[in-house]
Amino acid sequence: MDVFETMKVRQSIRKFRKDPIPREHILRMAEAASWAPTAGNSQNFRFIAVQERETIARMRGIVDEIVSRVTGTEVAGGKATYHNLFAFAPAVICVVGAPYESATDRTLREKDPERYKARRFHVNPGLQGIAAGITQFILAACAQGYGTCWMTGPLIAKAELESALSVRHPEELLAIIAVGKPDAAPPKPPRKPASEITTFR
Repeated sequence: MDVFETMKVRQSIRKFRKDPIPREHILRMAEAASWAPTAGNSQNFRFIAVQERETIARMRGIVDEIVSRVTGTEVAGGKATYHNLFAFAPAVICVVGAPYESATDRTLREKDPERYKARRFHVNPGLQGIAAGITQFILAACAQGYGTCWMTGPLIAKAELESALSVRHPEELLAIIAVGKPDAAPPKPPRKPASEITTFR
């Protein structure tokens, strides 16, 4: 599939068939992610591909428990939510990132701490590269006929999920990607035309 066609076909999928995903297909998605541009070619991310139903159920239990505690509302047993819908996919891809510090960052840390702090939280080149990797992962999934949902909702239980997945500082869990064959595709939301989002000077 042509890259432009893939981008236009891709959409967030929230209902999946139970068909298992061969490991080589997931590795192909990860390979696509590895070619994403990252600051200083740091390639500062990796994936934990979870396919064991027991582990996925445990992750869902962690998320549901935290959501219930925070909201004061019990999460319905068989219902998919924006926090736990990953548990209904055959594969759950946990995106783990490591911090990146450029020469510019190091200079600012020593010479201008306030500007350094603003750059780390507002620019964050390391996080931008990880987002590029996620984008290429989900496009590669789409090109192979899979649907995905890029999720941060489950990270309401970030610390607990990191503990369950043995993710240790300085790495951190930054996103979860639900992957599987689409069972139903939602209506495709409209996109802004290129002329509306582009300014020439």
